[in-house]
Amino acid sequence: LLEHYVKRRQTLLEVAAEAGMSPSNVAKWARTHNIPLRPRGGASHNESLRIRDTARQAPRILRPALNGLAAEERIRRFATASTYPTLGAAAADMGINESSLSSQISRLARDLGGPLHERAEQSHPMKLTPLGKRVAKAATAWLATRDELAEEMPSA
Repeated sequence: LLEHYVKRRQTLLEVAAEAGMSPSNVAKWARTHNIPLRPRGGASHNESLRIRDTARQAPRILRPALNGLAAEERIRRFATASTYPTLGAAAADMGINESSLSSQISRLARDLGGPLHERAEQSHPMKLTPLGKRVAKAATAWLATRDELAEEMPSA
């Protein structure tokens, strides 16, 4: 329990699954052996635990945006949307709501310190700002590398 929960930072649910026990039973054993329990949610979730490592591996320009849950998804969606003439077209092809995509890109822009695109107007397509171009280029290369590595890793 100490090795998996404290040192490896697995969740109670993961430890319980490996041990063939219920999470409440694992929590009981942790209390019995004076192992402090982490609060529910937040830092006990796998994605939260990996954010810092992910940020260290990312290009410097993307690191400020890798600061919370779904950060990589926001970067991935911006990189995808940057190839479309409008956010509406991008959102439709991604199967998400345009306002959701717009708010995710707005948060990404806040995290990275400036606007990433200029909205499409009448007959003019959406245009990336200089920052947006650098972010899209870095994100596309970084995500392609991550995807290649994920494909090479054997599934558990």
